[in-house]
Amino acid sequence: MEKIAALEDAISKKSLVGIYSVFYTIAHGDPNFSTNKFRNVLEYVKTKNISGLLQEFDGEDFEPEEKWDEDYWALVASSLIDNFCEERIQHLEIVGKKVYPLKASEENKSPCKIPMEEGARQSEKGKAAKRKKMMSGEQGKRIISEEKKKEVKANHANRNPKSGESLLSRILGSRSGR
Repeated sequence: MEKIAALEDAISKKSLVGIYSVFYTIAHGDPNFSTNKFRNVLEYVKTKNISGLLQEFDGEDFEPEEKWDEDYWALVASSLIDNFCEERIQHLEIVGKKVYPLKASEENKSPCKIPMEEGARQSEKGKAAKRKKMMSGEQGKRIISEEKKKEVKANHANRNPKSGESLLSRILGSRSGR
């Protein structure tokens, strides 16, 4: 597994919000969990014995499958920040596989399971191919407008968790002197 500086920093500080933010970023980079990066990193973090890493599911109802779309996926991903639990992770993965299915060309490729040796670098040919893919729009098909992102965040911020105040609101509340 490649080292993620932000994750290592969050682990060293035992910052759950920092750790959850890294998982949020990983989910956005691999919304259908096809690379197994999310699960691999989760297993790694579990070995660090961070107290409170996985929370108890808050019981919030999930939307039925017919309502699943990119916005719903983004809402589920952001809800991991407030309630990082196995149920939400599994739901995010299932929704991601439905909303962001693998294309036929990607289904025949399995993710590399050989860990990179520490200090190993991606070849120049590999970097060029990745840049070309990004520039052609083949990567990151999930782009939504800034307006839509704000709307999803606002909807998420206004949801009422069943068990008291959310972790994020407690943190933000403490920063504003409340």
